Amino acid sequence: MIITRTPYRVGLMGGGTDFPAFFRERGGQVISAALKKYFYVSMTRRFDDNICLSYSKTETVQTAGDLEHDIVRTILARYGLHSGLEIGMIGEVPGGTGLGSSSAVTVGFLHAVRCYLGLECSADALASEAVTVETELLGKPIGWQDQYGVAFPAVKKILFNRDDTVQVEPIALAPENRKVLEANSMLVYTGETRKAESVLSVQSSNREANRSGLEAICRIADDFLAVLEQSPLDLPSMGSMLTESWTIKRAFAANVTNPEIDERYEIGMSSGAWGGKLLGAGGCGFLLFLVPAERQVALLARLGDPPAFPLVLDSFGSRVIHESRAESA
Repeated sequence: MIITRTPYRVGLMGGGTDFPAFFRERGGQVISAALKKYFYVSMTRRFDDNICLSYSKTETVQTAGDLEHDIVRTILARYGLHSGLEIGMIGEVPGGTGLGSSSAVTVGFLHAVRCYLGLECSADALASEAVTVETELLGKPIGWQDQYGVAFPAVKKILFNRDDTVQVEPIALAPENRKVLEANSMLVYTGETRKAESVLSVQSSNREANRSGLEAICRIADDFLAVLEQSPLDLPSMGSMLTESWTIKRAFAANVTNPEIDERYEIGMSSGAWGGKLLGAGGCGFLLFLVPAERQVALLARLGDPPAFPLVLDSFGSRVIHESRAESA
């Protein structure tokens, strides 16, 4: 049996510059953080030739091509695995909430399959192939940041080059800075989910008109990185940059936000947050606030005590946490 654990991700800065239509002309960069919340995949040989896949539902089919789950079906076909498998999937947060859940599924399942077959499982190989699966084979209108954000650990700068190469550069947070960031951050659930494609398809159609906004987001990402690498952390400045990038992103398409999200955001800001943004493509999911630790309880109370947790960083990226092989007779 193989069990993989893949973190969700928080896109701190630079979202939107990871789309080929933008970075192939100018280059893009995203500051991304792997979150200590995980998606798990288990995979083992089944006693018969059926495939049984358990996630929010259970599918038992005779051949992989009959699976409804598009990511699993596509990856199994890619590797010529057609029968005799027991696969389980479970996540710690809901999908469609702006934390890179689709790519966590793709990277986590690729990791399980490649380990099962004894193939290379480096973070770069997993992320690169996940981009191929999601954008080319499945045709999703998404960027490339999530696949690298969940494959690699902790906080990193992800550079998207004009020639389609991708560089991941770890950001070495001082231990004290990491503690400060984790203690003074909060992810607040809006109670809504959506498929990113429904929001991104509208944004993609407006990408040329949004080019100046994406250029500005690139510049803000440079400034954000400079502050992130300073000690001590200047949280008010970081918060202001999150708010600035969110203000730009809100103008990209009408479905990026809605009155309910705007109201929650304003409550957070008026409760003492230094700044914040809605995570992911937009429309719903988690709001990220940088807010003093001593003001977090009051902020949540004003919002009606929704589910929330701090931005605690993962230190490993996608990894195999269990591997056992049947002994030869």
